[in-house]
Amino acid sequence: MIFYICLSVLISTKAQCSDKVKKNSGKLVGVAYSTWHQSENWENVWGKPKLGFYRSDDGKVICQHGKWLTEAGVDFIFVDWSNDINYDPSVPHKKNVFDMIESATNVIFKEFSEMKKSPKICIMAGVTGSPDAVKDGRLQKKTDQIYNQYIANPTYRKLYQYYLGKPLLIIYVNTPSPFQNGIPKWSDPRFTVRWMTGYIAQQHNLVDNKNVSKYGYWSWEERGKQTYTIYNGKPEEMTIVAAWRADNGKGEPQPRQAVPEQGRLNGLTFRQQWNRADSIGVKIALVVSWNEWSRGEQPSAEISKDIEPSENFGYFYLDLLQKEIQKFRSLK
Repeated sequence: MIFYICLSVLISTKAQCSDKVKKNSGKLVGVAYSTWHQSENWENVWGKPKLGFYRSDDGKVICQHGKWLTEAGVDFIFVDWSNDINYDPSVPHKKNVFDMIESATNVIFKEFSEMKKSPKICIMAGVTGSPDAVKDGRLQKKTDQIYNQYIANPTYRKLYQYYLGKPLLIIYVNTPSPFQNGIPKWSDPRFTVRWMTGYIAQQHNLVDNKNVSKYGYWSWEERGKQTYTIYNGKPEEMTIVAAWRADNGKGEPQPRQAVPEQGRLNGLTFRQQWNRADSIGVKIALVVSWNEWSRGEQPSAEISKDIEPSENFGYFYLDLLQKEIQKFRSLK
């Protein structure tokens, strides 16, 4: 039996207090967060969470996640809405996974609003499989929904992650990006918008010879030496993973090199990726991910990238996350 503790002592006795994590460096750490878990979709997963097979709308689980992430020094979570551009919660329909994705997000805002300390929250919208949504109004409609539900809500507005003076909106365009000649010509003046795709180093149109993301795409995942973005002449964002899948080099865009898998290696991969973020001096580190769990992107425990405490790895990656964040913030 698992005892959930939201307002007092952590389940993990290893995690240290968040007041030991430096907060005044101006650097930001975000962690990708999934909200699709239901009782019936825990079959094809690489392992088991320390909290058991939970529902994403379980307030006690959300509360514990919030405490863990806060005490590790995480500034914000970015919640994965990348696949639900065509989902409209106001239209009658049969219940599906998108109901959980969005309704669980509402529970996160509610639970975090009642906590003394919690990470901020950012939505990662997306046009996955629907690039025309950028032009035909669907992306704008989803953005309006995000604004009206969270930014226009006085209680939730203070929980939202701001960047450059505005709410941060990340928009995932799929991997590879269907926009190979730049970022889409869409924006919303209410938000600071950042576009995202995966494996930028393998999308040769999107990266220069110094591993800089040419058009400013943030990366969902990386294999090997991470790319990074530049903003106002300074390194801005880099993504960090604990392991990566192999790539056989087939498919689009071509040509690209085959890349072998790299496992966790007892935390070595995670530490190496943090070391690159430290050496480049980026302002924002995005850790992907907290709790996907699906074998679709994580075929085994060793070739997986979730860092939520698990039966497989215990609190090892949560503790390592805290140590790396402390180091990241200590560097100028």
